[in-house]
Amino acid sequence: MRGVIVGVDGSEESGGALDWALREAADRSVPLTAALAFESRQGPGDGPDAAADEKRALVQEWLDAAHARTGLAPDAVTATAVAERGSPAAVLLALAQPGTAQPVQDDVRPDPGDGDDADLLVVGRCGRGRLGRMVLGSVPTAVVQHATVPVTVVRGTPDVRHDHARPVVVGVDGSSTSVQALRHGADVARRTGAMLEALFCWQIVSLAPLPDSWGWTPPIDDYEKFASQKLDAALEAAGVDLPDDRVVRSVKHVHAAKGIIEASSHAERLVLGNRGVGGFDRLLLGSVSRHAVEYAHCPVTVVRPPDATHPSGAHDA
Repeated sequence: MRGVIVGVDGSEESGGALDWALREAADRSVPLTAALAFESRQGPGDGPDAAADEKRALVQEWLDAAHARTGLAPDAVTATAVAERGSPAAVLLALAQPGTAQPVQDDVRPDPGDGDDADLLVVGRCGRGRLGRMVLGSVPTAVVQHATVPVTVVRGTPDVRHDHARPVVVGVDGSSTSVQALRHGADVARRTGAMLEALFCWQIVSLAPLPDSWGWTPPIDDYEKFASQKLDAALEAAGVDLPDDRVVRSVKHVHAAKGIIEASSHAERLVLGNRGVGGFDRLLLGSVSRHAVEYAHCPVTVVRPPDATHPSGAHDA
């Protein structure tokens, strides 16, 4: 079990991601790995890597500072500091899903290890400086597109992160990926005691024509009912077994991207599928997941179905 993997670079945003990942690992009772990727001219067979040792010590300092900020005892989470040569996305993917991560350009990758995938991969929304721009600027996009494990992009202010009085909001569109997102969100709610809000956003252009409508446009109430039925079907398919008073069903007549961002303002985290299956469904990473990663007011977790294979670039739009 690899637990939670978090990318770090020493920036303020990286510190926020590290704090979030540390609390998440504590909530899950799993180990944490804080990983820094760096460039080095040293070849794989050049002997001990002094630069890696120095950077590993720096990551350990960041871990110690995160323990102090979060108030977690040093022994609350088994945390490991890692520094690896290579590009940030390649290093993080190799650590999180050894043996399954696909190459990201021609980067040096760490030893794939025993093939045990991480529970969660965490990155910040952006970084600072030359290394920061690589690690936490473009990397969320690359990691979300290439990862087969769940990925959380940490956004929002510290006061909303891991505030379990706020609901876990899951974007639902009826696709298999959104069903998996519901399962993930329900697991989080069950573990933390938070409410689960299942959100289905719809528009007439995304649902028309209704089944058996023969192309004519039914009354708006029929669309509302159809959207509600799709949400119920997704909840049933996901096997959500939380008590009724712990689940909020939200059906909103609004563009999915707008509805998701609005919901993020009161959420502890958003959980989305990487993409849907076409039409309205394709909005979930398709455009809605990308929009959420960029603009949400809280951390965003993007998941894939458990049988998902590595996506090709042609299908990530």
